[in-house]
Amino acid sequence: MKLRFGFSVGVLALVTVIAGCGGGSSDRSLSGCLGQTSFAIGSGVEPSAVSVSGVIEIESQTRVDSDTSDDLRLNQAVSNNCDTEAQPLPVTGVAGGYVSATSGIYPDTGQQLDFAQDVQDYYTAQLKAGDRVSLQVFQTGDMEPGRARLQIFDPSDRQVFDSQSGFTSEPPFLHSIAMGQGEFTIRVSSVSGGPMRYVLIAAAEGTTSMMNTAYADPGFVPGEAVATLRRTGPEPAGEQLVTSLAADGAVALGSGAWKLSMNLPGAAAPLNQQAQAWQRTETLSWIKTLREHPDVASVSPNYHIHAQTLSPESNPLYSRQWNLPLINLPIAWQAAPNFGRGVGVAVMDTGLFSATPNSYGNWHPDLNANVVPASVDLLDYVSGELDIDNQQGRDTNPADPGDGQARSSNFHGSHVAGIVSAVDNSAGIVGVANASTLIPVRVLGRQGTGSLSDLIAAVSWAGQADSGVDVINLSLGGVGPDVALENAINDAFSRGKLIVAAAGNAATDEPTYPAAFDNVVGVGAVDAGGTRASYSNFGVSVDLVAPGGDASRDANLDGAADVITSAWGTDDGGVFEPGYAGLQGTSMAAPHVAGVYALMKGEEPTLTPGQFFALLADGQLTDTVGSATEYGAGLINAIKAVDAARSGNIPDVLAASPSVLSFSQATLSQTLSFVRYPSLAEITIQSVVVGDDWLQIDPAIAGGAPPSSVTVTVDASQLDTSQIYSSEILITYNGGRELEIPVNVRLVDPTDERNAGRHYVLLVTSDGNYDTVAQTVVSATGGQYRFQFGAVDPGDYFLVAGTDTDNNGFICESGEACAEYPVNGLPQPISVGLDPISGIALSTSFRRPTISALGAPRVDFQGYRLNRDGPTAKKVQVQ
Repeated sequence: MKLRFGFSVGVLALVTVIAGCGGGSSDRSLSGCLGQTSFAIGSGVEPSAVSVSGVIEIESQTRVDSDTSDDLRLNQAVSNNCDTEAQPLPVTGVAGGYVSATSGIYPDTGQQLDFAQDVQDYYTAQLKAGDRVSLQVFQTGDMEPGRARLQIFDPSDRQVFDSQSGFTSEPPFLHSIAMGQGEFTIRVSSVSGGPMRYVLIAAAEGTTSMMNTAYADPGFVPGEAVATLRRTGPEPAGEQLVTSLAADGAVALGSGAWKLSMNLPGAAAPLNQQAQAWQRTETLSWIKTLREHPDVASVSPNYHIHAQTLSPESNPLYSRQWNLPLINLPIAWQAAPNFGRGVGVAVMDTGLFSATPNSYGNWHPDLNANVVPASVDLLDYVSGELDIDNQQGRDTNPADPGDGQARSSNFHGSHVAGIVSAVDNSAGIVGVANASTLIPVRVLGRQGTGSLSDLIAAVSWAGQADSGVDVINLSLGGVGPDVALENAINDAFSRGKLIVAAAGNAATDEPTYPAAFDNVVGVGAVDAGGTRASYSNFGVSVDLVAPGGDASRDANLDGAADVITSAWGTDDGGVFEPGYAGLQGTSMAAPHVAGVYALMKGEEPTLTPGQFFALLADGQLTDTVGSATEYGAGLINAIKAVDAARSGNIPDVLAASPSVLSFSQATLSQTLSFVRYPSLAEITIQSVVVGDDWLQIDPAIAGGAPPSSVTVTVDASQLDTSQIYSSEILITYNGGRELEIPVNVRLVDPTDERNAGRHYVLLVTSDGNYDTVAQTVVSATGGQYRFQFGAVDPGDYFLVAGTDTDNNGFICESGEACAEYPVNGLPQPISVGLDPISGIALSTSFRRPTISALGAPRVDFQGYRLNRDGPTAKKVQVQ
């Protein structure tokens, strides 16, 4: 007989929680902290005999909201409803929480589960200039969507950020501290709507990706994979191998990559949601098998890629192109009289507007004169079900087929191309490099979506020496760090092609590819005032920024939304008419940089991608407009860039990665890597000055060429854990050039303060039904949870644990803490027999493994259902 340890739950009493401190006021100086009311449930069963036990460690610097809906349900909430009750949040720290403007009952659960009202939560954090605060929000079920608000107050009680001011209405929200140091107050509130889970992060300057709080689940083509091989030698040998691996065919993509296909029943027929999920699961199982083959170096799903644009509400055609003077283009054109002439710009996108899309030509009138003449080159790479033109499969015509919808996303490529290369013809708009050669390459099809395999094939072609391409613009993204795509990009880069890519529109510091690859210029977006657009990604994906627009702002006070105006078209009723539209997105920012490179190369034909990176690292291409985390090297400045190219004085530059070192109690030693620009630059280090005795570098590096990396260590015994420390490493090289590496140290985070909230620990069947057969509840002690189960029937089970902050009966949802054995995101069954199992170790966190760590998407994961009375509401998919 199976024992079920869970809740004995009847109908729970509906509660209302009254939040004091002024409700929805924007002021921090609020009065009166009112108490909270909640409800209780019956206690669980305590097992007597132990058969499974272990420890769940809590990720360093993790905290939890003290009045979640789960706390309120148990009458164990600790009020944090005003600044005097604010919870301390370490830096770099992550807190998971819950807010709701209303209270009520979750529908359709069969369990009568309630959610409580909790209007606001307060936190404090010791912040300094360069640190950042971010808020991510996750809606709960089918309830009325909630609307969250983030406010930050400096040590003098001055509000320095409000997400309702100059920001889009949807999170995630981010604020980078511009000045000051001390205790900042952070308010998270619910403006309207139902229950929301959230993750609040306070990150030190230089901290890399922190916002991976949801499992990555990008789309991909069922039944297809992209692989590279370990085997070297003649192509036929490789062809024989991939043919043996692919039951339904293999296609060479170039740069050593192959597209493999499997036999997938029903692939061509319209499928319901359940059948689609099955196909995705079968594809990932096949890919897992391919990874185990000794001759396969890398393999990934054939991911979908997407245009990186956001379409604002309907806009009239703006004659003003504020984006051009923002980067000093009118002056740059005077210094670059060739206007990019002779430079080939490949815009890999949805193709190009044509009045007659079934034939090559009749392009948008603002682009027609610059488009490369027709040839035998394949310029349309879209294949499969995403190809909606009248020439199925790859062909020589990159015309955009449209889709018959107003403001179709498929004319995205024309918009991007116009920013780069629109002709100066006294009509419409003018492009950055308005005499460059435009090479439209169609890689995105239906609804602005393409496949990884088609993109690899296109980049491999453009990377060939005789392609006529000098710069590749990729206003797209959505893939993980795919090896085959990176190889194709590196091959193109080595042959003198600069690759520019959009950094992404998710307002996150999670790496976006291809922008985050080393040999790609990742471009973030700014508004008309030079401020990071509310949607623009930041962090490792951003090398610099350019105008991308922000429809929620009017930063230049011209009475119009800050959108980028460029070429567009309509195809209503099958009649193709050219036009113009205003859009926003990092898709719009990237072609500004591609165009500036074309201007530079038009004046200095010998300019190489490596030299461009050297000039960028040396600060000769940009203006500093904010922190490197948000803006990279800064805002592209066209006149500075052209002058740098014309001078021919390309510096040998030494750069460090990371550019800022941040240490904590959990991280007292880091690897500091060195990068040379250009890659063959001769660098000699003359001296190294370390700012403080508590900072050490090993090995000593003065007096020679820089090693690939060094180890930097902090001696914590010399430091006070209650203080924030700042120092620097100053490296002098090549006759006086300097590389300065800031260092920040925060040691505060005693282990016993770590708390990820009340955890429900479950044993779940591994037969695909994921039934909870045993359940216990644990609280944090000394920075960890200790759990034990009584006798459980022999069998194979998944061991999982997590919070239920919104009290909807599911753990491990986005925004909730989660632990899975042995590794979060990659659960493996444990076998329970007749002998007790002890010493099991897991780790829990509000953050999630990246897709590179998982190796594949987490398909349709919705969390694990707690063992409460009522029918199963939904399933999970475990890969």
